[in-house]
Amino acid sequence: MSGALQLSSADRVLVLAPHPDDETLAAGDLIRAALAAGSALRVAFATDGDNNPWPQRWLERRWKIGVRERARWGTRRRGEARAALERLGVPKSVTPARFFGWPDQGLTALLMRDDRAVEALAQEIAQFAPTHLVLPNLADRHPDHSALRVLAELALLRSGHRCLCLGYVVHGEKPSGDGRLLEVPAADAQAKREAMHAHASQIALSRKRLLALAALPNRFELADEAAPPDATRPLYLPRAGSLRPHDLLLVVAWREEIARVRLPLPRSAGEQVATDACGREYRIDVGARELCLRLPAFDSPPAAIYAKVHRCDPRLLIFDREPWRRAADASHARSAALTGSAQSGYI
Repeated sequence: MSGALQLSSADRVLVLAPHPDDETLAAGDLIRAALAAGSALRVAFATDGDNNPWPQRWLERRWKIGVRERARWGTRRRGEARAALERLGVPKSVTPARFFGWPDQGLTALLMRDDRAVEALAQEIAQFAPTHLVLPNLADRHPDHSALRVLAELALLRSGHRCLCLGYVVHGEKPSGDGRLLEVPAADAQAKREAMHAHASQIALSRKRLLALAALPNRFELADEAAPPDATRPLYLPRAGSLRPHDLLLVVAWREEIARVRLPLPRSAGEQVATDACGREYRIDVGARELCLRLPAFDSPPAAIYAKVHRCDPRLLIFDREPWRRAADASHARSAALTGSAQSGYI
């Protein structure tokens, strides 16, 4: 079951897009609905989509792509994003777009590096004060998408701002939601199709797939208020295959502090220990089918915990087998982890 999303002139809609074209694919109908309702609108692009080598090689007839070529491609994709917003009905006199210029295919590394991206998003949220925050779902298989969701949730925690969070999936299985879905009917499918054509660099090699995605109505999963995780319980995750190197990535957050841990996973069963910047120890047991992570005794309970089994070596296909997972409810522990179905609940 899904209900229709209702907007009014009192609403303020902030759309977070990992790359140019995600604003059209994931929220083109919503953007038009916000404009029709007179809602305040802003679209923030995390990356310029500059690390997109195959379409660039095809259109520019070059093999080697260096720093200058990537910068030029990013500039082109920013222009395409602005053109797409105009075709969705955003007046030329209005400038609702914000470009952070973060590294394309690098948001996971950015998340694990430091707090700067979280602070930038927290400032954006505090300044715009959205009533509706439109952002990727953790289940999206593109690593930039799921990492941006974690960054946004950390920014909401840091800013203390409360709003309606609407999660979308571009790559992967669309959310079922169990009654927690909101849908925006495609009132003008032609406008969204024309907006997708503005992204000519992407249409060049993926025309059929992208136009098919653009034809789908926008559907969003309404986020429940997450309960604080129980850090005294172990976290369980499915074990990755042993043929490729993997790390366990862990983010433990309080409002004023974020602890990050990267732990190389052994290819055989055994125990590993890692420490965070404060010297706290994290222990992981690697079994035949699962990982068991034991957290340290924290001085105060964390507000959020996220974990990901991350493949380290370069990949031809960028999509994740294992996305970021949220630890929220220990009662769902082991059975959900072994089936790989836990998106909320202990992992």
